Amino acid sequence: MTDALGSTKAVLFDLDGTLYRLAPMRRRMLLELLRWGAVHPLAFPGLMGRLREFRTAREGLRDFARDDQSLDEVQYEVPASRLGISPDELRGLVQEWMFERPLPFLARAAWPGLREILVGLRSTGRPLGVFSDYDPDRKLEALGVRDLFDVTLAATDAEVNRFKPHPLGFIVGAERLGVDPCDVLYVGDRAEVDGAGATAAGMASVIITGRVGEDPRSRRIDGLAGLSGLFFAP
Repeated sequence: MTDALGSTKAVLFDLDGTLYRLAPMRRRMLLELLRWGAVHPLAFPGLMGRLREFRTAREGLRDFARDDQSLDEVQYEVPASRLGISPDELRGLVQEWMFERPLPFLARAAWPGLREILVGLRSTGRPLGVFSDYDPDRKLEALGVRDLFDVTLAATDAEVNRFKPHPLGFIVGAERLGVDPCDVLYVGDRAEVDGAGATAAGMASVIITGRVGEDPRSRRIDGLAGLSGLFFAP
């Protein structure tokens, strides 16, 4: 893998669970939800059910591959129909609880040395990008690292319109970074989504903390700091 990394010309990252740790963020957001629920006990079960249905519906849309519909709209229309509410109402709840409220807590959930690791990678002359299922820009700003990325891309962007592991987003990310997919390393935390999508696009991959599949170009590391060890091994 070190030899493969030596020929890597760019690095493309997942965001959630990759640039920050999910466990502390989930604990903090559970506390936020419980505090809200203590004030709104009658509405609390409904809120939790709607957020759960949204997440379930998104996972069920991983095979979505259409050009005549907007994935950004479908991801709300499908669960909203099941819940019997409007897509706009569900979008508002998701925006608040999954995009807005977590922002103040992201920095504390970041992997130790996040900025220094990214600066080190940039010092090698490799451009950096983020390709996430969710819009990454505000989270990257909250993490204090938006300025270190040359490219940011979401699965719901019109140019992609597909969730991982479909390879299109990986390929578009490589194009925006100005390199061939085979010259990109993708860093993620889910082998079945990040690793599989990278493999389908012809990329090598590194999976943080999670298991890896059978692809010989995929490796596992125990934390983001392990990435520096791969690039700067003595």
